[in-house]
Amino acid sequence: MVRIATETLRAIENAMLRDQGNAFRAAEQRWLPQMDDAYRQNNSGFRAHLGASLIGRECAREIWYGFRWAQKPTFDGRMLRLFNRGHLEEARFCALLEMIGCKLFQSDENGKQYRISDVDGHFGGSGDGIALGVPDLPANEYCLLEFKTHSDKSFVKLTENGVSIAKPEHFVQMQVYMYKMGLEHALYMAVNKNNDDIYAEIIAKDEEVGRAHIDRARTIIYLQQPPRKLSEKSSFFKCKFCDKRDICHNGKPMTRNCRTCIHAAPVVNGQWKCGYHNAIIPADFIEQTCVQWKQID
Repeated sequence: MVRIATETLRAIENAMLRDQGNAFRAAEQRWLPQMDDAYRQNNSGFRAHLGASLIGRECAREIWYGFRWAQKPTFDGRMLRLFNRGHLEEARFCALLEMIGCKLFQSDENGKQYRISDVDGHFGGSGDGIALGVPDLPANEYCLLEFKTHSDKSFVKLTENGVSIAKPEHFVQMQVYMYKMGLEHALYMAVNKNNDDIYAEIIAKDEEVGRAHIDRARTIIYLQQPPRKLSEKSSFFKCKFCDKRDICHNGKPMTRNCRTCIHAAPVVNGQWKCGYHNAIIPADFIEQTCVQWKQID
């Protein structure tokens, strides 16, 4: 059953009306400079670990290709601006929650961003924060925060069906975080980029879902060959929109680097080992290749 965070949404609307957004803007001024992801530079495009935000996707082969760095991601200007907007929207959500009296935490006692890690350091991610005092939950309960932006079409589907149906990968992501962090609930907040409508839903922890998807991550990570295709036909509608389609269906070679080499395998502590040289691959070399490179079939 979908549990809309009605009290949280009502508190936000009442607070905005009360002072016409002054408290919101003051909080936003404090939060915007803290959005490090929005200002990060020198991004290689590759992610060292398999992210919890991806493990809920339907196609295991697509996930495996991403983890193995089969294709370096490249995006046009519009997509890069959209990604950046998503990071900046986090500040606005934080400002809205702070405005209504929630206490927000985005780093632990050591000043480190809240992160989860599993599968020998090859699987993990970072949530958008933790909150205390969310109106729809007991006053003393800490909960996970997850913030997302949506197109109008996606937002309508979300409001009609809830997160678990409309965005299963987001639902799984939160379940993994809650399972690893020992939290019982998450507050999922979404904004419609077309008209700034806000959606908020309380997600209860489902340990089976969290545990099952960590197991799925383990299976995918330690596969030395790509898993089965979602479909053997490249014309299948879900395959037509996949950016790994040319590699998966049309024989395009993978990007040359240690992760796409048949001799490489993930090992403990988030490291990779070269079977040919019988040595741990240095972190600053893994995006390179050597003369012994041989593509995984």
